[in-house]
Amino acid sequence: MTLSGRNRLVILGILWSSLILITLGFFAFRAISVFPELQKQAISRPSGFVHPLLAPLVQGNGYAPLFSMLCSVLYSLAGIITIYILFEKTQTPEILFFANFILSLSLEISRMAIPLITYYNTSLTYAVFTGKILLFSRLFGLFSLFLASVYAAGMDMQRYGMLLMLNAAICLALASGVPIDSMNWDTALTPRYGFTDMFWLIEATIVGITVLSFFIAIKNKSSKDYIYVSMGILLVLLGRDILLHADTYVELVLAVPVLGFGTWMYSKNLHQYYLWL
Repeated sequence: MTLSGRNRLVILGILWSSLILITLGFFAFRAISVFPELQKQAISRPSGFVHPLLAPLVQGNGYAPLFSMLCSVLYSLAGIITIYILFEKTQTPEILFFANFILSLSLEISRMAIPLITYYNTSLTYAVFTGKILLFSRLFGLFSLFLASVYAAGMDMQRYGMLLMLNAAICLALASGVPIDSMNWDTALTPRYGFTDMFWLIEATIVGITVLSFFIAIKNKSSKDYIYVSMGILLVLLGRDILLHADTYVELVLAVPVLGFGTWMYSKNLHQYYLWL
């Protein structure tokens, strides 16, 4: 993929995130009153890696999921703009996949389905479709980071478009085959889906391989910049996990700076490494 072609995709990503942000603002304004009641109807607290450690210490807040969605979409917009500014004239194999990870968080707007269904008193079956979109976006984001990590570790394959489509196809197939329980959700407004343990294992495996690949890249690249790149990815994964499962303001206060700083650390040092090649 040429540099100009990649830049056009990034610009489309900026437009997409902007549209999602406007849409979220409109929907949130209409349905904001139903959030506290939805948390009372939730069957459980969220899962994730970090949330179970924090859950016994803090009580959930009904509006926290709304701010979690808002922060996710704002991060998507700010992150993709950052990539465009830093990498407009710099070709890197990893950054396209990292951009896809960033854009995947814009689809956290799918969690607005349950408040909107409640507000308009329509069928909960719509939550099945949006639940699959949400699951697809989370898988797509993780697999995109995984692809970025294997490129960082030394994979040299120029067919980025094919890999992106293959990634999307695999994640779509996985999400399509998973049953979604539209009648139940957790306090982060994530619908309950089947094979939870299997997907937790998949996520843990992908996260582990991704982190390992970036640390392998430190040795392969022989550059101190990649030490900070790898540390940035660790912070990104940590911040993402906290943000997506946040049902308290405490988690939001933790997640936003961790995710933002990790993204900046990753992007800045990756740009610096390729700038001098």
